[in-house]
Amino acid sequence: MDKENASKEVIMEAARKFLGEQATLKEFKGISNAELEAVYSLAFGYYQTGKYDEAGKLFQFLVLFDHLNPKFWLGMGAVQQVKKDYKGAITSYAYGSFLDLTNPKPQLHAAECYLALGDKENALSALEALDIYCAKDTALGREYRAKAEKLREIINAA
Repeated sequence: MDKENASKEVIMEAARKFLGEQATLKEFKGISNAELEAVYSLAFGYYQTGKYDEAGKLFQFLVLFDHLNPKFWLGMGAVQQVKKDYKGAITSYAYGSFLDLTNPKPQLHAAECYLALGDKENALSALEALDIYCAKDTALGREYRAKAEKLREIINAA
C-alpha cells in the first residue's frame, strides 16, 4: 500500500470510529466540556446584549463541535428566531427537542416561528408535542403549558 492510500485508510478508520461511537467533534479534537461552556457563556452574553451576529457565530461553533448538546441548539435557534430566520430556527429547535423531549422550550419557540411564517397547522402541532412531552408537575412545565395555552388562543383567534 502506498503512502497516499495508507493516509486515506487512517482517515477512513478514524471516521468509522468517530461515527460508530457517536462521538462529537469536540471529543475528536480534544476540546473539553469546560471550554465549550466558556464559549456558551460568551455566546449567551452576546445574545443578551443584542449582538446576534457574534452570538450566531459562536452557537454555530458550539453545535458543530457538540451536536449532541440540546442547549447549544436552543441557543442557535434563539439567534435565528430573533434574526427572523424562522425556518432555520425551526430546524435548530427540532434538533434541540429531539435531544431532550422533556424540555418544552423548543416546542413553544418552534410554534412561535411557525406562526410567524403563517403556518397555523404546524404551530398547533408543535404545541401538541409540548403537551405530550412536557412534565405537568414541574414549575417549568406549568410555565410553558400556560404560555402554550396563550399562544394557542392567539392562533385560534387569528
